[in-house]
Amino acid sequence: MKMNEMLKAKLKSERGDVSIKGIALTVAAIVLIGFAITIINGNLSGWISQVWQLFMDQIESLIS
Repeated sequence: MKMNEMLKAKLKSERGDVSIKGIALTVAAIVLIGFAITIINGNLSGWISQVWQLFMDQIESLIS
């Protein structure tokens, strides 16, 4: 009986921060970051083209 109580106490003290919810939140955060990076990389060339065209149009309007 004393061994069983010691084992329960040991398991209770070793819980730490690793839980199903903690792991799920970590995985969700990694997936969201990956999704955001994918979206940004996909749109990056389009954004650069738009900004470049905006600058060129502004320079052209200042010159003429």
